[in-house]
Amino acid sequence: MKYVFFPLLAFLGVSVGAAFAQEVDAPTDAPAAAKPSSDAAVSEAATDPESDPQAEAIVRQLRPSLVTIRVKGRDGQQRGLGSGFIVDAEGLIATNLHVISEGRRFSVETADGQSLKVLAVEASDSTHDLALVRVQPQDTKLVPLQLAAADSIAQGARVMALGNPLGLEYSVVQGIVSAIRDVDDRQMIQVAMPIEFGNSGGPLVDAKGQVHGIINMKSAIQERIGFAIPIARLHELRARPNPVVIDRWARLGRLDEKRWTPQAGADWQRSSGMIQVRGSGGGIGGRSLCVSSLPVPAKPFEISVSVRLHDETGAAGLIFHRDAKDRHYGFYPSNGRLRLSCFLGPSVFSWQVLAEVDSPDFLPGQWNRLKVRIDDQGIKCYVNGKLAIESNDTQLTGGSTGLATFRSTSADFRQFRVGDISEDDQLAGPAQEWFAATASDPQKLDAVSQSELEMLADSRDASVLELARRAIQLQRQAKQMQKLAEDVRRVPVLRALGDLLTEEDEDDLLRGALLVASLDNPDLDIQAYLDRIDQMAGEIREGIAEDADPAARLKQLDRYLFEENGFHGGRDEYYHPANSHLNRVIDDREGLPITMAILYIELGRRLGLEIEGVGLPGHFVVRHIDGESEGQLIDVFERGERMSRADAARIVLQFSGRLLQDHDLRPQTTEDILIRVLRNLMGSAGRLRDSEAVLRYIDALVALRPEEGEYRMMRAAARHQTDRDHAALEDLQWLIQNQPPGIDIHEVQEMRDFLLK
Repeated sequence: MKYVFFPLLAFLGVSVGAAFAQEVDAPTDAPAAAKPSSDAAVSEAATDPESDPQAEAIVRQLRPSLVTIRVKGRDGQQRGLGSGFIVDAEGLIATNLHVISEGRRFSVETADGQSLKVLAVEASDSTHDLALVRVQPQDTKLVPLQLAAADSIAQGARVMALGNPLGLEYSVVQGIVSAIRDVDDRQMIQVAMPIEFGNSGGPLVDAKGQVHGIINMKSAIQERIGFAIPIARLHELRARPNPVVIDRWARLGRLDEKRWTPQAGADWQRSSGMIQVRGSGGGIGGRSLCVSSLPVPAKPFEISVSVRLHDETGAAGLIFHRDAKDRHYGFYPSNGRLRLSCFLGPSVFSWQVLAEVDSPDFLPGQWNRLKVRIDDQGIKCYVNGKLAIESNDTQLTGGSTGLATFRSTSADFRQFRVGDISEDDQLAGPAQEWFAATASDPQKLDAVSQSELEMLADSRDASVLELARRAIQLQRQAKQMQKLAEDVRRVPVLRALGDLLTEEDEDDLLRGALLVASLDNPDLDIQAYLDRIDQMAGEIREGIAEDADPAARLKQLDRYLFEENGFHGGRDEYYHPANSHLNRVIDDREGLPITMAILYIELGRRLGLEIEGVGLPGHFVVRHIDGESEGQLIDVFERGERMSRADAARIVLQFSGRLLQDHDLRPQTTEDILIRVLRNLMGSAGRLRDSEAVLRYIDALVALRPEEGEYRMMRAAARHQTDRDHAALEDLQWLIQNQPPGIDIHEVQEMRDFLLK
């Protein structure tokens, strides 16, 4: 179990990117593709309804009447997404039959994200691909759309389609009715507008918001042509309902109703002899139960099941002594540990964790056999035949047994049993001898005979578990060796960064930026890029007269970079790590403001120009110093655009919400610049949840500022998160011994004590 009190690392609740949000460079006019979309996204290929006040009003009026339909496939996962709309306030939803699919379970969500309980498929028409779904409004006020009269739409009429194209929920496109024509012996409304996957089932409305059709399909030939089913077909379907309750409609993977009773949400299905559960339960903590109807014998008795979690951060297992409400015991793996809990009510405050243990006998990612024995002395919990937890708790007695899942866990169950369970969880004697022999001589695994296979199969389940246990152990060892190799590889880079600032050299900034890049690119040839910068500077000098003044040299630098070679700010993939790697900036000719500035500074220095970095909040720029003036601010990200103090003030206000201060314009040291590059990389790694990359960058921060307590604290957290607890303890011990300012030593000691357990 990971220590939960670390406050500074991405993967313990908040992202590293968020921790450094004020430091990470950002473009002053971020590209539209990077901005969050509005609630009602609009296809770029269509007319924007928000540019038309009348259309905008219609969208606002209709949006509460739209629904999203998500369909589950044979494996229990979402296999499709479509649209629908409310037909009456009592809970009738119109959509395409192909959207809900025959025999599949599906969910219906309103535009504000509320899930509506599906009661039945009220009517369906396979010929015209229509379906009417009945939902339970509960406390939700359903607002129906107004259905137009049959055949009331004409060629040339302006219409809008609303739906979920390509998974973009509640999007809108506009177009016109181009024809009413027969398609595959069905009368259809042909519309001139882009229709995409996910629009299906949505309404086709006129300028008054009346529904004239149900979006059905796009043209296979033309991108901007689609088809809708005329509203007349929906009127006909409403007139001849044929309700099928959802439990009858959803035939795939139905549990045996005489054996199992799912409760509190989640999706419980049966497949290949297993019970599968997907999705979150409706109870507190996402709890969902599947209660067995098998009779429970008098004590002593046992219950058991084999469970496989698809994600070890989840929780799923056995329940017993369950009453008709919310009270029961539970034994289950949770976040990789084994837990015995007593649930005394629906609230999380009524839950009691009786015991929680790490067990070497629990195999992550594998089938694990859970067993509970209940007798007069209490409760004994086993995993894979080994005792894990004992408890004498007797708060609950009697009641049913079954399965439980928590927190949106996906899990599989098999071989559920209740009674006096006789299970052979032990290796037979010959198998024990064989495993002992292979432990001392692993090469025996390369030549297993048929007779040895037969012998191992005599205690099949125990043999399989032991093989899986050893495989997991070897995998862990291999993973640790790979981590060790990475750690060894970057030691010389960290040494070089640490030495960089103690040995003043005019190439410190350039070499330091390339060393930072080599953290992610171990094979980077740093000398080749040092030579390349010199070569670029030589190419620029060819266009400069020997007696050229600084202004002329600066102008030639701009021409070379931005006009002749196309260097530019990397907007399309702004947060890609390559934008922070100076070698990639040189190769790809695009980068972040700060890496573009490093290149500009280094080339300028080789041309005899004095250029310094200026670290404005959120946006790095440079300043050219010429004579006694304050210097000229330059935005390299914007192809060398000259900036005034007012421009700098605007950027500071945009990114920090305050006025420009003199310290915002101070020149940045080599150390300042390299730390900012590392912070940017940490932000990118935080977005990607790449804990190994985060550790690399924090290692570099410590190399640059070894006395900085914050960086040591962060590295201790990162090392623990990446299973380097011994190294984490070294950082914690350093903090305790040195007690740098700004560090809570009590918290450090608490972390150390946790890791020493």
